Amino acid sequence: MVQHLLRNKTRSNDPLTGATRRESLPIAMTTNPSDPAAFFRDMLGHWEKAVNNFGGDALKSEEFVRGMSAATAASANMQANTHQMMERALAAANLPSRADLDDLARRVAGIEATLARIEAKLGSGGPDPAKPRPSRSRKPPSKAS
Repeated sequence: MVQHLLRNKTRSNDPLTGATRRESLPIAMTTNPSDPAAFFRDMLGHWEKAVNNFGGDALKSEEFVRGMSAATAASANMQANTHQMMERALAAANLPSRADLDDLARRVAGIEATLARIEAKLGSGGPDPAKPRPSRSRKPPSKAS
C-alpha cells in the first residue's frame, strides 16, 4: 500500500557508511507543497477505505454476527446483575437505592405542586405592598419627648 503512495525512488550512497539507501517522497508532498497536511489526509482516506472493507467483510460472516450478538447479550446480562448487586449492597448498608431516591423526588414534587396551588388560592403570599415597612437604617428611632 505504501508503494503506490511513494514516487521518485532513487538510490544514493550514505556519506558515512557508503551504503546504498532508498530515498522516496510521498506523492501528496510533491504535488502540493503549500499544503503539508495533504499527505495525512490521503493516508487517512486510505485507512478509512481499508477499515471499511475489513468491517464489511467481517459483518458478512455468520460467525462474526453470532459472536457480536452473544457479546451484546452477555454485556446486558452483566449490567442487570451489577444493578441487582448494587441494590442488595445498598439495602445491606441501609442506604437508599436509585429507585428510592426517584420515588422520594416524585413525592417532593407532588408536595411542592400542592403547596403552589394552596398559595395561589390564598393570594400571592408575599408582603402586602400597601402596608408601610419600617425604614432600614443603623440609627435607632428618635424618641419624641
